[in-house]
Amino acid sequence: MLRLASLIDRISTSVGVAAAILVIPLGLIMTYEAFARFLMNWPTFWAYELSYMLTGAHFALGVALVTRRNEHIRVDFLYARMPARWRAVLDFLVLLFGVTPVVAWVAWGLVDYAWGAYVIGERSGESGWNPLIWPVRAMVAAGFVFFALQLVSETIKTGALVFRAARTERGL
Repeated sequence: MLRLASLIDRISTSVGVAAAILVIPLGLIMTYEAFARFLMNWPTFWAYELSYMLTGAHFALGVALVTRRNEHIRVDFLYARMPARWRAVLDFLVLLFGVTPVVAWVAWGLVDYAWGAYVIGERSGESGWNPLIWPVRAMVAAGFVFFALQLVSETIKTGALVFRAARTERGL
């Protein structure tokens, strides 16, 4: 099982690096828009839509890596005071029975939502450009699928830690 967790961790890292690279075209688009709008008085009709699509993909595809690295925001005034073993048990229970099933359910719904947009050829309706919306929905859905997979990896690793500690305490 730890091999599976390791594979998922590598996938999350790769997807997270790809997501980080999306900041480059986003910065270029926003720089061009600011230059065109404020210096040349040539506002674009596409920069806003492309920027929110790239931003959505960036955040959704990056959440698995943030989870893998344990860099998410946590309110831990009680958690930080717990013994390490209790924290591991709490993490395992929350991952197994709370967060992982909910994120998997949301991912499933987002895949269906993206597929529906693809099937009907849904467009954004935000501007004169009016691009197809399914690509960004597919990226957000993919981000949540990778997030759910990373949560499975975290559950496996935390479970191994909890059960290894329990065996050690019993002298096995």
